[in-house]
Amino acid sequence: MLSSIRKHTQSWIAKALFVFLIASFGFWGINDIFNKAQVGQPILKIGKNFEYTQTDFDRELKLALQRVSQIQGVQVTPQMFAAFGGAQRLVEQAENKGLLQAYGEKLGIDVPQAAAVQTIQGDPNFAGATGQFDRARFEYFLRQLGQSEAQYVESIRGQLRANQVLVAMMGALEAPDPLVTAVYHYTQEQRSAELLTIPTASITDAGTPDDAALKKWHEDHADKYKAPEYRAATLIQMAPADFVQDVTVTDDEIQAEYDTRKAEFSTPEVRDVQQVVVQDQAVADKIVADVKGGQTFADAVKAETQGDPVALGQVTKDKLPTDIADAVFALPADGVSEPLKSPFGIHVAHVQSIIPGSTKTLEDVKGEIRNSLALGRAADAMESVREQLQDELAGGATLEDAAKKLQLHTQKIDAIDATGKDAAGTDLALSPDAVNLIFSTEPGDPSDISALNDGSYAVAQVTDVTAPVVKPLDQVKDQVTQDWIAAKQLELATAKAKALMEKLKGGGDLNAEATAMGLTLKISKPFYRGEGDPDNGVNPVIAQALFKLKVGEMTQGESAEGPVVARLTGITPASPETHADDLKQLSERVAQSLASDVQQQFYEALKAEIPVERDDTQWQKLIEQADQ
Repeated sequence: MLSSIRKHTQSWIAKALFVFLIASFGFWGINDIFNKAQVGQPILKIGKNFEYTQTDFDRELKLALQRVSQIQGVQVTPQMFAAFGGAQRLVEQAENKGLLQAYGEKLGIDVPQAAAVQTIQGDPNFAGATGQFDRARFEYFLRQLGQSEAQYVESIRGQLRANQVLVAMMGALEAPDPLVTAVYHYTQEQRSAELLTIPTASITDAGTPDDAALKKWHEDHADKYKAPEYRAATLIQMAPADFVQDVTVTDDEIQAEYDTRKAEFSTPEVRDVQQVVVQDQAVADKIVADVKGGQTFADAVKAETQGDPVALGQVTKDKLPTDIADAVFALPADGVSEPLKSPFGIHVAHVQSIIPGSTKTLEDVKGEIRNSLALGRAADAMESVREQLQDELAGGATLEDAAKKLQLHTQKIDAIDATGKDAAGTDLALSPDAVNLIFSTEPGDPSDISALNDGSYAVAQVTDVTAPVVKPLDQVKDQVTQDWIAAKQLELATAKAKALMEKLKGGGDLNAEATAMGLTLKISKPFYRGEGDPDNGVNPVIAQALFKLKVGEMTQGESAEGPVVARLTGITPASPETHADDLKQLSERVAQSLASDVQQQFYEALKAEIPVERDDTQWQKLIEQADQ
């Protein structure tokens, strides 16, 4: 924890942002997991009363994608969100809240309905222009969420119960001052060094190995000169494209497919929109009048609200609130709307530019549709042939005879290694799946007919296996010679570095020694523990070693060019007393880290006490379906 707190400050920020995003779902989506009347397949069942379903996950996922996409400025797909760990985090947070709710029920913690109602009425998201609870906003939110008022009240009761458990367990957790100060000193100390690299290439007197030396090197490093295992095999591979020539697609079928998929070939109109939302009709009217009178939209908004318009960016019609979408998409470029009302106030929208929608004609995509239909039918034909091949092999036919009968192409492979190359090192252009099939098949009988990742089928029969063997010295003599010389150069360079350190142990001028050797001394910039200064030769390993030394002491390290002699030249202690703001921020980060650890331990303890049924395949199906 200590080094990561300084080294990965940006990671802390990214993590905090991600936690904030997930936590923000508490209001917009995840609260309603406490609703007992759920729909869809359960992902989680906890205790007697808690369920988290596909419906809950789908709703929260959509909300999460909207928020993350807005913040990142790019469209985040469900697959990207899942790869980032967001989908898993949604389920984990639901599980944690479910555990807290169940534990609260077990402890007999009750939350009156009136407390939930008071919480809702005090939520600033539901406040109107006067700052008071606005029922219209609340009802609009419920419609968007797809819940009744009673369901939402129950969800808030569940969250308040869970919060009571969490607050009682955590209390006011703070990071101890001595710990924070120690972490600050550890992470903020900097050091400087001078470094001399002795390149192995600078060693020109390594000599040339005689036959005895080469023989010994070859024997001592035999694994390095092994030829890989080679296999001889017969391979049959069939793909849908192999059967396309036997498929006929009519123009009527292409037309019908085009009509069915027309939306796929259409690009919706996109508008670059900015808006302002006010609560006073007179203000909205004045903004519209000023724009029509010649002011820019930004100037008109600034004059009436002392603020700037909100950029919605380039949006399609379905991305706008339904209350204003039709009006906005009826405007011309650089047009401004009349005041438009929604539960959130009075909108005035300005269309900065328009990118017209378009639809590809049948002629544009005729070839693409013909090919997709043909491939689809070819896949059916391939499946039929696969079944026939399976029957032939099951009936005792040899691979060659079955292939001949079904008119399938067979590929004879004399030798192939696990990387797909032959004995001469030539790539045989087989897919990795096909190569893996050959190397997972026992010699003798054909393999099962296997579906490969590229949509093809393959069956292999291994006819011979050549075990790995050390190549004779005369075949690899040049390589052995080069390896021997390189090792000798490194040995001599390392000895030179060691001798230099011994010479300078009692003091001396490292720069003068570098000059005498015809080398260049590098001076590092101040660097932090574990980071170093790679531009000047201080890699993380050398940096860690230098942080164990006193000024003037030396250490020996390694680099890609050769051994390195490094001398510590300076220490810049951390000064927490002059960085109060940094210390405060660090205290908050340490407290967050401690709180996260404590919470996780508490959740793990609850799992041991409260029954949890979890089926991750349910949410994974939704992610997969979104990719189709």
